[in-house]
Amino acid sequence: MYIFFICICNVFSPCRILLLTAKVPTKIDCHFHYLEVQALESKRGNQLSLTVNDKVYSFLVGEDSKCSTEVDNMIGALNNAIRNIFPTVPLHHIIRKIEVIPNSRLQQLRDLEAIASSRREVGPCGGFSTQYACMCDYHGMTYREEVAWDVDNIYVALNTRELSLKDFEYLDQKDLIPIISALEYNTWFTKLRANQVKLSHDNIDRILHVLRKSLNLEEIYLDNLGLKADFVNKLSSVLKLNLATALHTIDLSHNPIEDKGAAYLSNCIPKLNKGLVHLNLAHTGLSSKGVNNLFSALCNNSSSLTTLTYLNLSGNSLKDDISHFHNFLSQPNALQHIDISSTDIILENLFGALVRGCTTNLVHLNISRNPFSSKKSKEAPISFKQFFSTTLNLKHLNMSHCKLPQEALKNLLLGLACNEFTKEMTLDISNCGLGSQGAHVLESCVHGVRCISSLDISENNMDSDLSNVVIAISKNKSLKHLHMARTMKKHMSLIMDAVVQVVQDDECLLQSLIIPDCRLRTDTFNLLNALGDNKSLETLDISGNLIGDSGARLLAKALQINNKLKTIIYDRNNITLQGYNDIAYALESNRTVQYMPFPIFDITPCMKANTERTDVLMKKIQDLLNRNVSHKQQRLKSFPLQPGFLLTSKQQALDRLVAQTQEAIKNLAGESITSNNDINHATGVIQDAENSKQLLVRLQEVAQHRDDKHPVEDKLQQVACDIHASICDYVQITTEKMLKCCKEQCPYVLHDEQTVQDIKKECKKKKQIPLDFVTTCIKQQAGTDIMNRTRRVVASYLFRNY
Repeated sequence: MYIFFICICNVFSPCRILLLTAKVPTKIDCHFHYLEVQALESKRGNQLSLTVNDKVYSFLVGEDSKCSTEVDNMIGALNNAIRNIFPTVPLHHIIRKIEVIPNSRLQQLRDLEAIASSRREVGPCGGFSTQYACMCDYHGMTYREEVAWDVDNIYVALNTRELSLKDFEYLDQKDLIPIISALEYNTWFTKLRANQVKLSHDNIDRILHVLRKSLNLEEIYLDNLGLKADFVNKLSSVLKLNLATALHTIDLSHNPIEDKGAAYLSNCIPKLNKGLVHLNLAHTGLSSKGVNNLFSALCNNSSSLTTLTYLNLSGNSLKDDISHFHNFLSQPNALQHIDISSTDIILENLFGALVRGCTTNLVHLNISRNPFSSKKSKEAPISFKQFFSTTLNLKHLNMSHCKLPQEALKNLLLGLACNEFTKEMTLDISNCGLGSQGAHVLESCVHGVRCISSLDISENNMDSDLSNVVIAISKNKSLKHLHMARTMKKHMSLIMDAVVQVVQDDECLLQSLIIPDCRLRTDTFNLLNALGDNKSLETLDISGNLIGDSGARLLAKALQINNKLKTIIYDRNNITLQGYNDIAYALESNRTVQYMPFPIFDITPCMKANTERTDVLMKKIQDLLNRNVSHKQQRLKSFPLQPGFLLTSKQQALDRLVAQTQEAIKNLAGESITSNNDINHATGVIQDAENSKQLLVRLQEVAQHRDDKHPVEDKLQQVACDIHASICDYVQITTEKMLKCCKEQCPYVLHDEQTVQDIKKECKKKKQIPLDFVTTCIKQQAGTDIMNRTRRVVASYLFRNY
C-alpha cells in the first residue's frame, strides 16, 4: 500500500516522526514510532520512501530528481534521532533495509555520523533510561521515574551489567514490558536475570523478542518461571533467526521443559556464535533420552568441548543409559563445574569417562545422592582411584549420601594421597553409611591426604570409632575445617575427649569445627573450657547441643581470654537471659569475635518472658559485635567513592557547558581566520572536559596503588618484626635474670649446669609469642586507625577536587 506526500512537513520528535500538512492551520496527518520503520529507500534524489507497518510512505521534494540535499537532510535527521536513543547500535540493525542510490550519498551520511558519534553523549548504562522512555512510548505504557532513577543511580554505582527483574517486581506486569524491551538495542547490559519472578505471557514473549534482536545479551537466567517445552521451541527459533547473537549462558532450571524441551534446545546449540559456556537444566524433568539427545548435539558441535565450562543436570532422573553424556565427558573438554547430584547415575560407570576427559580443568564436582554401584561387588573400578590421583585442579568434591563401600572410600583417599597437583580441596562424604569399617579406613588413610583442607564426615554412624578418626585427622596438618554434624548419638564423652585433645594440642591447625545437632549437653563443657587457650579455631558451630546456661557461662569465660575465634553459631541450646547476660559481659573484653548469628529459636521464649531485658541484651551483643567488625575494617571500601552518585549533577553541568561551547565554535567557524586560535583552544578544553569524566576512576586507581604494595603497610610490617624481635630479646634476658635469681636462692639444687640447661630447654618449649600475633595487633588494631586516617585524607583530596 502506497501513500504519497508532496506538500508535507516532517517533524522528528524524541521517539516519533510527525507528518504535518504544510498549511494553516497545521495539523498532524499521521505519526509513527521510529521502531516501526521497516525499510528506507531513496532511488532518486528528490524521493524518499519509508515502509512502516507494511505501509509505504513516499515523499517527493521538488521536481529535480538529481538534487538530493533535502532528502539527505531528512535521512540524516532520522538517523540522528534514532542514534540519540540507541547511540551504540548501527542504524541498519534497527531499520533492516536501507537502500540509497547512489551509494555515495549513504557514504556521506556515514562520514557525518562518524563525526557526530565521537561527540554524542552515551548516558548511564548505555543510555538505558532514554531507551526505556522510548519503549514506553512504543508500547503505550506509563513512564516510571523510579525505574530510570534506579538504573541511573543504583546500577551505575554498582557498575553491574546484569539487569534483574527482581528489582522491579513491585510494578504491574504490564510495566515490565518496556523495561525488558529496552534491552533490545542496549549494549551495556549483558545479563538478564528473571529467576523466581512472576511473569505474564506477554513479558515472556518480550524476552524472546529481545533475544531475537539483541547484539549484546550474553546470559539469561530464567529459572523457576513455569516454562515448558513450547517456550524452548520458541527460544530455539529466535536464536536461529538472530545471526549476531552473543548468547552463551542459558539457565532454565526448575522449569518442566522435559525431554521435548531438551530436544528443541539441542537444535539451537550450533547457532550460538560464542558457543555454549554455561548450561543449567537442574530439576527440569529430563530423562536419559533427553540428555542423550542434548549431548549428541554437543558432541557433534566440536566447539562445545572448548567452550562449555558449567553444567548442572541435578535433580533429573537419568539413571544409567546415558552413553552420549559419557561420550562427551570422555573427550578432553573445558568443564570446570559439574553438578549431577540426585540423578540416579551409577558412579562407578561415570569415572571411566571423567578420567579420560575431565582431569585437567574440573574444579567443582557434585555427584551426591547417587548410588555408587548397581551390584553388590565391593571392588571399585581402577578409573575411580586413577581420577583422584591425576586430577589437576579439583577443589570441591561432594559425594554425600552415596553409600560408599569400604573399598571405594579407601581408593578415594589413597588416590588423593597420591595427588601432587591439587591443593586446598573440600571433601564432603557426609551420610555415606561408612560405619565402623569406614572409620577404620579413615583412621588409617586420612593423615596422609595432604590436598584436603576441609572434610565433612557428618552422619556416618561411626559410634566410638569416631574418636580414633578425630585423632587421626589431627595428624593431617593441611586439614583446617572439620564438619561432624549429627555424629555423636552414642559414646559422646569418648568422642568429645578426643575432640578436646585435638583442640588443646599446641600444634592444632583446625580453623573451623562444626558439630551442630549432636545434643551433647554437658559433654561440650570440656571443649568450651579448652577454647580459652586455643590459638587456631576461628569458627565454632555448637548449635543444637542443649548446653544451657551452664554451657553459656563456660563459653563466656572462654571468650574473655580467647583472641582467635571470629564466628560462633550457638542457637538451639536452651540458653536463657542469664546465659546471654554472661555472653554479653564477656564480649565487652573480647575484640575478635565478629559474627554470632541471632539465636532466633532460643530467644523466642526469652522474648515472651521478659521482652524489654531481652531486647537490651540482644542489642548489647550486636553492638559489641559491630564494634569488633568496624575495628577490623581497613579496606578502601570504608570510603566508597561511587562515581554514579558523585558526578551526576556536575557531569550534567559540564555537558551543558560543552554543548554551549560547541555551539559557539559553530558560530565562529565561518567568520574569520583570526578566530581559529580561539576555536583550537576551545576544542582542546572540550576534549579535556570529556576526558575528565573518567578522571575520578583513574584517581581512585592511583590512590589505591593496585599494582604496588602500600608503603605504610610495609612499614607497619617492619615495625611488627622489630617489636617481635624486641619481645624475644626481652623474654630471653628476663629468663636469664630469673635463672640467676634461682641460683642465688637455691644454689645447692642449681649448682649443676646440666640442670640449668634442662630448665632453659623446658622454657623454650613453652609457647612463645608468635610473630603473627604481634602483626595482628600492630596492623589490624593500631594500623587500622592509621590506614583509615591516611585513606580518609586521600579520599578528601578526590572529593575536594570534584
